[in-house]
Amino acid sequence: MKSPYFSFSFRPDFFGLISIGAIFVVLAGATAALGQSNQDCLDCHVDEEMTKERDGKEISMYVDFQKLLHSVHPEFSCIDCHEDAEELHESDLERVNCAGCHFDEEDEFLEGIHGQKFVMGNSLAPSCQDCHGTHEILPPSNPLSSTYKMNIPMTCGQCHREGEPVARNLDISQHNIIENYTQSIHGEGLFKSGLIVTATCNDCHGNHKILPHSEPESSISVENIANTCMTCHSRIEEVHQKVIKGELWESKPGAIPACSDCHPPHELNRQNLVVEIADRTCLECHAAPDVHKMVNGEVFPLFVDQSILSASAHENITCVKCHSDVSTSLGRPCETTTRVNCSNCHAEVAEMYGESGHGMAFLNNEEDAPYCTDCHGSHDTLSKDIETSATYRANIPQLCGECHQEDNSSTRKADLKETNAMVDYSQSVHGKGLMEKGLLPSAVCTDCHTSHHNLRDTDIRSSVHPKNIPNTCAQCHSGIFKEYESSVHNILMGDGDKQLPTCADCHSAHTITATKEDQFMIQVTHQCGSCHEDLSDTYLETIHGKSYELGHENAAKCSDCHGSHSVHGVDDPNSTISPENILNTCQQCHENANSNFTGYLTHATHSDRENYPSLYYAFWAMTSLLIGVFGFFGIHTLLWLPRSIQGLHERKNRSKEESNDGSDRNKFIRRFTLSQRVTHLCVIISFMALALTGMVLKFAHMEWAQILANLMGGARSAATIHRFAAVLTFAYFFYHAFSLFRIRARQKKSWKSFIFGKNSMMFNLQDLKDFGATLKWFFGLAPRPDYGRWTYWEKFDYFAVVWGVAIIGLSGLMLWFPEFFTQFLPGWIINIAHIIHSDEALLAVGFIFTVHFFNTHFRPSVFPVDTVIFTGMLSLEEFKRTRPREYEELKASGKLEETLIEQELNPKWEQAVRIFGLMWLFIGMSLVGLIIYSLLQG
Repeated sequence: MKSPYFSFSFRPDFFGLISIGAIFVVLAGATAALGQSNQDCLDCHVDEEMTKERDGKEISMYVDFQKLLHSVHPEFSCIDCHEDAEELHESDLERVNCAGCHFDEEDEFLEGIHGQKFVMGNSLAPSCQDCHGTHEILPPSNPLSSTYKMNIPMTCGQCHREGEPVARNLDISQHNIIENYTQSIHGEGLFKSGLIVTATCNDCHGNHKILPHSEPESSISVENIANTCMTCHSRIEEVHQKVIKGELWESKPGAIPACSDCHPPHELNRQNLVVEIADRTCLECHAAPDVHKMVNGEVFPLFVDQSILSASAHENITCVKCHSDVSTSLGRPCETTTRVNCSNCHAEVAEMYGESGHGMAFLNNEEDAPYCTDCHGSHDTLSKDIETSATYRANIPQLCGECHQEDNSSTRKADLKETNAMVDYSQSVHGKGLMEKGLLPSAVCTDCHTSHHNLRDTDIRSSVHPKNIPNTCAQCHSGIFKEYESSVHNILMGDGDKQLPTCADCHSAHTITATKEDQFMIQVTHQCGSCHEDLSDTYLETIHGKSYELGHENAAKCSDCHGSHSVHGVDDPNSTISPENILNTCQQCHENANSNFTGYLTHATHSDRENYPSLYYAFWAMTSLLIGVFGFFGIHTLLWLPRSIQGLHERKNRSKEESNDGSDRNKFIRRFTLSQRVTHLCVIISFMALALTGMVLKFAHMEWAQILANLMGGARSAATIHRFAAVLTFAYFFYHAFSLFRIRARQKKSWKSFIFGKNSMMFNLQDLKDFGATLKWFFGLAPRPDYGRWTYWEKFDYFAVVWGVAIIGLSGLMLWFPEFFTQFLPGWIINIAHIIHSDEALLAVGFIFTVHFFNTHFRPSVFPVDTVIFTGMLSLEEFKRTRPREYEELKASGKLEETLIEQELNPKWEQAVRIFGLMWLFIGMSLVGLIIYSLLQG
């Protein structure tokens, strides 16, 4: 009968002995009649590169034929164990039934703790192959066998040594088992004296029926341990007769001591009076406070404080145990002693240290290379569980930091990546947790780099090698590791063709910050962008990306949409951006998002015509508009410029004449009403606020934009200012529309007459004539035209505001309330709105601060600022020169006197108005300079 527990499948993580069913023999003819011959198996499985994917992992299917021939099962053919391989197989074979031959072993295994844990599905439970091997199984008498007497401690130590998952995750009362065994009399007999008769793990615990000491049937239970020990120590009862019949027996009836009560398991070291006397002999000299020696003229104290030694971890260790190179034949036996070799007792630790960077440096006699005593002390060595110990958990960073600091010579010589580890660590979330909050579970140096096996991150054996970092971090962050393990970033599943990120790539090594802190949130997108450069660039063009660059900590970043550790491809149903989950992801920030909303093109770019034609054509339509407007009015301004320079000289001459003739100096024409001036003031304030905050967002990648954003109080504050200015813009726009209704009603005109009348703001034939006459004037072919109430460029300015409020306002509302608009519009409309809003705003800012400023304020007659929009009044002399046609019309109609106002302007008020106007001119021109600089920078 097949046992489902005492078996395994042909894969690296299976349980059972594959070797029983995988041995290939040269007696192919003897098995030919069975259908599947050994040669058939060899045709495939001798290929060293033969692999197969199992449970998402690539495993080797190679079988070393030579090992099979020299194993304990050379008489078996493949199908003796792999019964379902009688025909050529294409699918996985069933688990091999080892119990088909090893009946008794299976029964014992299932009764023992190993078998019980295995039946329960515990992944740490050992199977047959973990101890005996697979195809290369050798008899216990073979020195190469993992079950050979000398190898038993190492075989058991694969699981039962400190730091292994079994020791960390299972409730085992004994710790440092293998390390302590090597120091015991049994370990010394095996490893130092080579006595294969000495006790090893299986002598005390059994081979297959291994039970904890609390089980009555266990070989090491209180009831059975004496019989177990007596298999070697046959005269225990005679030797211990006095102890058993003595005081302990009488004072505590029934408390018969078991062997382990006096001889702690794994630590059977002998103590005798001779050694104690030797300690006193040493202290006859070394107890003197002034004892010392001279080395190259330098004094080295040799004083040993017995009180410190007796309180140390080595209180029961005699002097000669460590200083084993004494010479009893000398008058001063310690004359021949050298540095203590800790490996005499700590063999396993010494082996790890020897392989480490510290150990290699020490063996190479490099100066400042750390040795055992540098970290653990000498006579004052304390257990790592004592708070005053240098190796106590809370003291580890300070201990390592003594060497790993920026100004330390050993750090510079070793050419380490991290040159100031202690300072960096103290600022990290781990360091703050330990040093500021006193949280002992916080990770310290040894948790990541191990205690003794410290290797560079380029060494595949290192705990901080990229391939090992996830498992290292998983010691504490097991939940996060499970998410990472299933993600597309899992470096353990990588094929080597592309570099996959590890914990340290995103969280750094020593400067790890809390994920909720601003610093980490600001860095996260740049970290993703180091690999996903194209996607990062397109992200930074979005509202999310620009807000993020301005320091808006709540702006959506890569991890908000894609997840942090559980990152999956868009086609994976588990992905946060899969069609099944994208809406829920968007609703984390946009609660009212709908299915149309998810059509927003997150990483779309207008430069990709093939994939995003709508964005491409929208961008170029706006770009054409920009080029057209700036091209037309740029040429217009350049042609006007020579006439402006000429006008400066004429202005000087007029100033001299007007100073002699002051008849009309106090006569003014009321050009703008109070309502119009207040409206224009609202236009200035709102437009300046929109321009500053909008351009800061558009050029968020520029340093000047980030400085301005900080001056405004940050990205969120700038956004609030922008929206407030937008509301003000809508307010004056609707107020102006309302005022037009009132003016028309007061003038009692029809809408046709009101809109297309002679002095309205609507373009007419006269504007075309004025434009032609102006061009002739530019080229000196005709005198300056006689302009009327409104010039053609003023009308363009007026309708530019109307157009801008409508286009920029509507697109801005779409960006402000995307959930509402996507209820009846597709999500990609938001992308279009962003292009239109951004480029139309750039057009408005550029036009107002260049063309409009030149036409209005930089004209020679009013340079550097025209105050009429602030005062509402234009001097009669200036009115005659700039609006001759309107002047003549008013004069001919007899209405001139009605519109004239005689008053003297307050010089202080006029000066304040000029300062106010110049301030806005300066801000606007400075912003234009920054925009041009940013565009040139690309």
